[in-house]
Amino acid sequence: MWLIALKASWRQTFTLQIRYLFNFLSAIITMSLVFLLMFYGVRAVGAGALDLGGTLDGLFTGYIVWMIVLNGYQDLAFNVATEAQTGTLEQLYLSPVGYKWLAFFSGSLNALISLAMISVITAIMVLTTGQELHLDILSILPVYIGVYIQAYGLGFVLGGLALMFKRIQSFFQVVTFGVIGLFMIPWSKYPWAKYLPFTMGQHLLQEIMMKGMKLTKVQGGHLAVFAVVTVACFVVGWGLFALAEKKAKSMGLLGQY
Repeated sequence: MWLIALKASWRQTFTLQIRYLFNFLSAIITMSLVFLLMFYGVRAVGAGALDLGGTLDGLFTGYIVWMIVLNGYQDLAFNVATEAQTGTLEQLYLSPVGYKWLAFFSGSLNALISLAMISVITAIMVLTTGQELHLDILSILPVYIGVYIQAYGLGFVLGGLALMFKRIQSFFQVVTFGVIGLFMIPWSKYPWAKYLPFTMGQHLLQEIMMKGMKLTKVQGGHLAVFAVVTVACFVVGWGLFALAEKKAKSMGLLGQY
């Protein structure tokens, strides 16, 4: 049963990507152009204009993490809103494995697709800006997975809100730009900022990609914080989604739009 659900989720996700390939390609072009505007704009006024690690290096890795977060939480949250609007959400809840697991299975393939897309965008960013990167895959991949899991936890929270309120796309935009604010909090003034979601991931990527540090050489305390925040984000997101799901069922909202 679980294997059938996994195969069906992956087949659906892959088919949607192929059917709407233009959307995938336009996302690559749009995200690349947005970064180039930010990069040359910040360089024109001075790298100190933003506190993203204090340099343009911080802007580079901060943008990569921002893309991971966008792909991570939008995958689940937008799917819930779309399924509710098209009237197929109730059908998914008839699955014997439950909707949360279907969403998790779909997200596992979306994580791979997102990794491919972000890799292409990063290559474009490097070629157009001349920025030198250290691409240690064995060090980068665990950080990518951790940040994506954190983002998926956020996606569960927003997905729960979508179950209750249906149309929350405007709130998605608030979250999208709110994530940028997390990267702009200076650790020197606010040490607690390192415990916020995504911030430690951005720091680790900067250490690895810009300074060439191996993940095994990173401070053990930073790795511990990253691991704890990753688990906490996913568990809290899963739990809040379960509460919203229970409330939506009791109020008869799953099949209504």
